[in-house]
Amino acid sequence: KKIKIMKPTFSVILPCWNSINFIERSITSLKNQTYKNFEVIIIDDSSSDGTLEKINEIKDSRMKVYRINSNRVVAKSRNLGIEKSQGEWIAFLDSDDWWTQDKLEYCKKYINGEVDLIYHDLQIETERSKYFNRKQNKSCKLKKPILIDLLIKGNVISNSSVVVRKNLIREIGGINESRDLAASEDYNTWLRIASLTDRFLFLPRILGYYFLHDKSYSNKDMSSCPLS
Repeated sequence: KKIKIMKPTFSVILPCWNSINFIERSITSLKNQTYKNFEVIIIDDSSSDGTLEKINEIKDSRMKVYRINSNRVVAKSRNLGIEKSQGEWIAFLDSDDWWTQDKLEYCKKYINGEVDLIYHDLQIETERSKYFNRKQNKSCKLKKPILIDLLIKGNVISNSSVVVRKNLIREIGGINESRDLAASEDYNTWLRIASLTDRFLFLPRILGYYFLHDKSYSNKDMSSCPLS
């Protein structure tokens, strides 16, 4: 009799490059998740600062690690992670961000046949945020048609908040790897998914932390909800 191995509900895609100062916090937030049926695909883009050694020291059995040399085209790392994933749902996490313990459990409650992409608020943290500048990365609910509202509002969806059906990413042909889209490939991905489905769900709850630091200013998309 064959033993049926349960597939993970979520595949968490975690790309990194020279992330020695952040990666432990990120991975620890995954290990501490209250919902347990997930896998983590870590893609290291030829780090040279000890990131890979740190990952191998702290990872657990749910985590698979791959190396790539993409010249820091993060879309290539994410696409490799998606290709290697087993879960029906893809969750994205940047190596300098981290999640609350109930992130996956809370998102799981809202998964049903009427939802294709879930996103939520993140709290912005900076290197100085112990003293000041702690604020919410305010996302917002998008109106239908989602594609039009996304075009009007700009990117109000933070990468590290997204949980999306893997078959939709496959249907759009993956994340665009063009260098011209560096730092906006996330937005491009949401737009292309919105051209296929309006079933986006916003959870108005902080389920993670968005870390803003010197190295991130050039390549992290700041989401903010327009006041209108």
